[in-house]
Amino acid sequence: MMANYEFTETSSRNITENDVELRVVSFRGTDQTSIPDEQLNVNGSFKMPLMEYFMAGAEGRLSEVIKEYVVKRLTSTEGAE
Repeated sequence: MMANYEFTETSSRNITENDVELRVVSFRGTDQTSIPDEQLNVNGSFKMPLMEYFMAGAEGRLSEVIKEYVVKRLTSTEGAE
């Protein structure tokens, strides 16, 4: 699922909730298929622990973390309607 998508961070900011430091990550997922005149993009945001955010960035895997979040979110709501 989402194999043809490239996810990038569009912005982010720090917040504190219940004395826990978090990062709100806004992102865009772009469909990289070669189907002419068809495109389905995904935009959104989510919260993650601040240190996990910086580790993912330092390890070059923030795009994968975003993709994992999107896939989990989409699959957890399937059949909920």
